Amino acid sequence: MLLQVWRAHWGELDVAVKILRHNMLHMDSGTVQEFEREVEFMQRTRHPSIVKFFGAGRMPDGAPFLVAELMASSLKVLLRGNHARPLSWDVKASIALDVASGMSHIHSLGHIHRDLKSANVLVSSSRRAKVADFGSIGQLLRRGPMAPMALPHDKCSSSRQAPASSSSSHFGTVREMTSGVGTPIYMSPEALTGTNYGQTTDVFSYGVLLWEVASQQAPDLLAQEKHPGRGPISQVQYDLLKAGNRLRLEPAWPAGWQAVIPACWAEDATQRPTFAELQQQLTSIELLEPAKA
Repeated sequence: MLLQVWRAHWGELDVAVKILRHNMLHMDSGTVQEFEREVEFMQRTRHPSIVKFFGAGRMPDGAPFLVAELMASSLKVLLRGNHARPLSWDVKASIALDVASGMSHIHSLGHIHRDLKSANVLVSSSRRAKVADFGSIGQLLRRGPMAPMALPHDKCSSSRQAPASSSSSHFGTVREMTSGVGTPIYMSPEALTGTNYGQTTDVFSYGVLLWEVASQQAPDLLAQEKHPGRGPISQVQYDLLKAGNRLRLEPAWPAGWQAVIPACWAEDATQRPTFAELQQQLTSIELLEPAKA
């Protein structure tokens, strides 16, 4: 377990505190760099559809932490967690627009998220979605260094809550951070090969996310194609995508979803829409009414 996220109190606010385990400072420099990238990005980024950052610092043992707004759950849990329920198309459309808005802002700053997926989108109690987890973010434009931002320890306390296995007060789950290149089932063909790619790789991932929101199912292309899955998953996923395989759309989905999702999956990355274009499209096409039989 590399990373823990706790619910804590900061003044009168309930916040999420993400802590990198102290022993990872010496064992995994890549994980530390991801954590530092996330802090650097979040401390200079403000947008309604991006998780709000409050500060960062170090625990008494030297482990770095960051403090962000507390959200109700991840989109993954909302869509298909143990207590998930079918969402209406208006809620799904709102989530789609929120994520497109947040990603449009990220791209406007010259960044690539590189790991856009349902586990990295958080949802409020009112079901508004915000993009999160920026450890894998990559810069297209070089920017000057940012000064570190510290959060005084006496203003943030976790009330000494128990670990996740024994307390529901623990926020979210303990997870391993990504390697910095993405999660294979969401990745574009060009990202899977590690060749040169740009912001449109996030658009491909967004198409997978839209499919996931529409279906409330895991976006597992290997399972859909009944592939035995021998060999590295990234290679198998790449082979299926290059052969033209894509997640299947349901005829009953609203016409807007059936138009936007395939556009995000264009083989030619230059033919995929930008997030600014997606925002405009999602507000002008039919996302609510299911297709008539």
